[in-house]
Amino acid sequence: MENIFIVVVILVVFFIFVQKRLVKDESIKDSAYKRKGPLLNMQETAIYNALVSAVGVHGVVMSKVNLSNVLAPVATDKKGWFVANNRIAKSYFDFVICDPRTLEVRVAIELDNGRELDKGKVERQKLLMHVCKSANIPLIGTSIKHSYQVGRLRRLLAAHIDLIEPSKEVRFCKKCGSPMVIKVANQGDFKGRRFFTCSRQPQCTYTENYNVVFDEGEG
Repeated sequence: MENIFIVVVILVVFFIFVQKRLVKDESIKDSAYKRKGPLLNMQETAIYNALVSAVGVHGVVMSKVNLSNVLAPVATDKKGWFVANNRIAKSYFDFVICDPRTLEVRVAIELDNGRELDKGKVERQKLLMHVCKSANIPLIGTSIKHSYQVGRLRRLLAAHIDLIEPSKEVRFCKKCGSPMVIKVANQGDFKGRRFFTCSRQPQCTYTENYNVVFDEGEG
């Protein structure tokens, strides 16, 4: 009786092994693939090319980067970590601009597809705003356009990435008329970002956001 049981067990194990092997071989041989085409649609390609032109050699533009590849949950226990990680596991940044040397994300870009707000879109926006604020990653939103003014993108991104040389950006203090200089914040919520300040400091304390409102005629 024991011999029969052993034989049956061996046959069952052999059958399972052969079945898995055949299924594995068939899944490889019978599966055919084709390329799906461009990774980005026409609207996404337009903003991608504009971003590449704007950052030049000062940044690397990547698209559809999973949030979990950029962010890590800060939690004191395993359950909290898994809950926080699951919130971002299936979502992604439309575009990110990375440091060209380290590929560390410097800026995130959210492309508004123009569709009406629904529950999914609202939840996504809330999630992106929360994680970017929490991780201190600048989040810039832009709507779909047929073309983009590279000059405006450069000015917008220059608050976070060294794109424009100080000698090419001349401003004068609106309080005393003196030339302004560019400095980098070393503390607070805007740590690491560039801003203009009056060259007469500490006599004049006027400061100005680096990406101040653009002129309409700028290209």
